[in-house]
Amino acid sequence: GYRDEFGDWIEGETIETPVTLSCRADVNSSGKTVKNHDGQDFVYSFEIFLDHIPDTLKRRMQVEILKGDKVILTAEVIMPFEFQHHGRIWV
Repeated sequence: GYRDEFGDWIEGETIETPVTLSCRADVNSSGKTVKNHDGQDFVYSFEIFLDHIPDTLKRRMQVEILKGDKVILTAEVIMPFEFQHHGRIWV
């Protein structure tokens, strides 16, 4: 997005590129929280484990957890974090 000559906000173009990754998703059945990069506590729905987090995956992106062809959850990324040997995403 950008501001026009009058200072009004003009929305930018949204580009959607589906990416499918193999992962393990563990449900948060006990109401655990995670701090995001700003230090805020969030109760997350799933903790997703990946071999590697793509550079294109950022906070606030929409993700879907699939089991076969069935959508288990559509959620917003609270926090992605890359560890030395794996990545985690909390949604």
